[in-house]
Amino acid sequence: MQHLSARRLMGVLAVAGVLLATVAGPAQAGGVHNGPISVAFPDIEVPVGGTAIDLLGPNVWHTSGPTQLTGAKVTYVLRGVPGVRISPAKDTRGDCVNPTPTRVSCSEPRTLTFEGETVEQYLPVEVKAAKTAKRGDTGTVTITFSADGVAPITGTSEVRVISGGGGRLPTTGPVAGLIGGLGLLLLGAGVVGVLAARRRRARFIA
Repeated sequence: MQHLSARRLMGVLAVAGVLLATVAGPAQAGGVHNGPISVAFPDIEVPVGGTAIDLLGPNVWHTSGPTQLTGAKVTYVLRGVPGVRISPAKDTRGDCVNPTPTRVSCSEPRTLTFEGETVEQYLPVEVKAAKTAKRGDTGTVTITFSADGVAPITGTSEVRVISGGGGRLPTTGPVAGLIGGLGLLLLGAGVVGVLAARRRRARFIA
């Protein structure tokens, strides 16, 4: 009976470890497939009075092998989150206009080449929150990708205002690192405990 209880306890610890490790992982962005081109639209968090660590931009890939696109464009429209604004990234390779704090449009003067890899954060923008922004507020950024011969692909990214002093890096932040470490520790303890309980039970039956 004691061996059975020990196995159940270790099993619970293993499951808890898996859940904690999963929570500590990065959020997965939803994607939109439109013919040979697919686009994912990641969410982002921005600290009160600061700038999001990550740039906000679509991840673009081609599903039919190497290809080239011309006339690529990305537009952004921010809605529903007071005190937050968007602006072209300082090192963007595109030509961008920013008519209002909630609208940005960027075009690519050069050819966009796909060699089988994903182009991450393509023609991105920076996301900033004023000190007047409220923690917990959320809004959306409607992002549209288009190119010559490619019908516009539109998706939505969520913008969430968080406490100041950090941005969206769930796999490298100190808190996330601690959670992930604890999750892995619990997972390891659970696996070792289950194996040990099985060995003890096997010797007892034998």
